[in-house]
Amino acid sequence: MRTMKRPRIVISGAGIAGNALCIALNRRGIIPTIIERADRPQPGGHTVDLRGSSQDILREWGMLESVHALAVPEERMVAIGRGGRRLWSMPAASGAIVADLEVGREDLNDVLRQAGDANSRFGEEIIRSSLTQSGVQIETSSGRTIDADLLVAAEGTHSALRARMFPESSLAYLGGYMAFAPVPFPPDFHGEMRVYTAPGGVMVAIRPGRAHGHAIVAIRAPRVPQIERDTSAQRKFVVEHIGRAGISGDWHVPSILDASQHDPGFHCDALLKVSAPTWHRERTVLLGDAAWSGSPLTGRGTAMAIMGAEALADAIARRPHDLDSACRDYETRMRPLLRWSQRDASPRTLRAWAPASAGEILLNTIFMRTLTRTPLRTLLTRPDGGNLPRPVHAAS
Repeated sequence: MRTMKRPRIVISGAGIAGNALCIALNRRGIIPTIIERADRPQPGGHTVDLRGSSQDILREWGMLESVHALAVPEERMVAIGRGGRRLWSMPAASGAIVADLEVGREDLNDVLRQAGDANSRFGEEIIRSSLTQSGVQIETSSGRTIDADLLVAAEGTHSALRARMFPESSLAYLGGYMAFAPVPFPPDFHGEMRVYTAPGGVMVAIRPGRAHGHAIVAIRAPRVPQIERDTSAQRKFVVEHIGRAGISGDWHVPSILDASQHDPGFHCDALLKVSAPTWHRERTVLLGDAAWSGSPLTGRGTAMAIMGAEALADAIARRPHDLDSACRDYETRMRPLLRWSQRDASPRTLRAWAPASAGEILLNTIFMRTLTRTPLRTLLTRPDGGNLPRPVHAAS
């Protein structure tokens, strides 16, 4: 009787996609190796949404109850104009901007990491990989050589493996930047996400969290590549644009400015959409934002990471001795979700969030009031899609 050899899987990246894949592989008897450039699990991060089939998958994994225990009590989103006037509000719902299950990124990643069983190597990165007769040989920054059957790039939007192995892939700039930082949550917000809207192409918001609030700053601006790996320059960029918009002393903006200038949890990045004509090549496969990021504008990246992890692990388990075909099956299963996941990944979405003029604010307000106060409001509470297709049926 033939002994089934379990495939050797190496995952580059210990974020949500990488840790979710670890769990999905564990459920199929596979213990992967995870390589992470950072020297420890990364703290911080904003609130993330669990949409589409992601909750069903977490339930199958026996983890939905644990994730629900981490849920952020965000009941609705409210737009605020100058003078504190409420412009419109939207309840939490699976198809709305505010999802019905939201958790902190750090909390979710911690729970996934603790549930998975992997050979984890922090403080290392993959510097080279080459195809061999039996799979792929991987060299890391520490001088290690690892032989694997499959290398999974789960490194996020700026994936170095994607740039090396998939040079035809591209990043589309969506017209601005988004920054996040922890801030005190105002007690009078009563579990609401509040968005402050004023002319100037800058949006500021505060979302509830379990231990503190989460500030969001969206900025419409030409791309400035020289700030994108320089945290000090990013802090200065955010402060300058808030100042130019003339809102530095408005609303709760002073606390957001203070966090943007000083808090170690501050994070800023360009809003980018990943396009990759294929997600697999030479025993390397893309997963999560490395494959299909639509930027934080979409609110669907976390759900896609979980669904993608389940789809890839399922394909590997179905074809453990034909991983090229397994990767094709995974891509066939996930490609139909790409339009859903990147639906709001456009400069138009950023323009709606960060209006440049009083006229744009008025048009947005009229539209949102019409949507939330008429029979059209049912559009906000219906599921917005994102259901993982059934597995590709193939003999193992």
